[in-house]
Amino acid sequence: MDYHSIHGHDVSSFAIPSTHRLPTVQASQVLNSLQDSETLHISTGLDKLDQALTPNSVEEAENGSNQGGVKRGQVTEIWGPPGTGRTSIAIQLAARCLQNEDNVVWIDCFQELQISRLQDALRASDCLAMKGTREDHQAASNSLGKFVQFTCLTLPHLMALVARPNTKAIPERVGLVIVSNLCALVNSWLPKAPEKTTGVKRNKEQSSSVKRRQGLQFIISALQKLAATKNCAVVVLSQCATKMQSEHGATLVPAVNTAAWSQGISTRIVMFRDWAWHDGTMVSVHLAGVQKLDGKSNNDAIEHVASFCIDQTGVRSGEYNTANMTAEPSITIQRKRKRYDASLEVPDTEDDEDYGWADEDESALPQPPQWQGSEDILLGQELGRSDEERDDDCESPRSILSEISP
Repeated sequence: MDYHSIHGHDVSSFAIPSTHRLPTVQASQVLNSLQDSETLHISTGLDKLDQALTPNSVEEAENGSNQGGVKRGQVTEIWGPPGTGRTSIAIQLAARCLQNEDNVVWIDCFQELQISRLQDALRASDCLAMKGTREDHQAASNSLGKFVQFTCLTLPHLMALVARPNTKAIPERVGLVIVSNLCALVNSWLPKAPEKTTGVKRNKEQSSSVKRRQGLQFIISALQKLAATKNCAVVVLSQCATKMQSEHGATLVPAVNTAAWSQGISTRIVMFRDWAWHDGTMVSVHLAGVQKLDGKSNNDAIEHVASFCIDQTGVRSGEYNTANMTAEPSITIQRKRKRYDASLEVPDTEDDEDYGWADEDESALPQPPQWQGSEDILLGQELGRSDEERDDDCESPRSILSEISP
């Protein structure tokens, strides 16, 4: 008589064997997968952005053999204001992954994705890849991967989906998992605690902040585990929020901007729009820059900015002349006066130069309507300038967000 015949088998373990630890993989297989750049990265459709997302070696840069893009096994965040092309880049990633016969999982947390946009991107990529008969196009469409779409309107639903995945929810051979507008669920279910609290409500405010931090740690760890166990790229589409600073004014930051969340994000891409010259006319262009790559932050700076445009077939690279483009508009931010500067004066005196009011009225014009709003200044636009130069100039760049003409 053995142990199991007396006590029975253990059937109360709720952990799934495929998710509680990393799968056993041979070292030779890992080395081959790392050397194979075609399976390690997923292209964004923009050559300049793909090169920026891949730290190429000297030999690979000369041969041009390294195909860059979003890296598998990591969590990548794409954030920016509305209308900057976050969803378009994600659709392009999904189309490239489906063409490689890999499965794609799309999780909507706020608004449902229009499948017609993904179908248009697939048709456009098929037409560019081969120009054959109708049978060839039908055979290519049959060889596409599987696309699975979920709508999670509650945070517990999302946490259960990513923390305990099964083969029905997350199919085998999945190459890409996209979580759209995750910050909407986080900020609604786990709101931020106000900064100023009274003595009576202090314990309640601390408990809400602790719950938010624990919830973010659980979500980011579940996404990291999903990316590692499935060997897929997890892309999180986030919105932006306005952060007020005393010296630099309003600044755009990711909607979820905490230390626990930022540590779990391996790569961060920022999307924004600005003006540029094209055929002698000023047009609005879409721009994408890298703020963090493979866990290495650029100190809130934007590097390797790639310009692109969006049409019905998806995203495509665009070449624009930015030489004659003004880097910073002549907009000054007045410092807050100290207490000893606010002394009483006799009316109708000629001491306006002490305050600088007359100079501001002559140099700075009223702001256009499209420059007003919360989406004023993007992080990283003051790259290469020291703190002393920023204090002397007191100027802050602004990104003008408007629709691009077709």
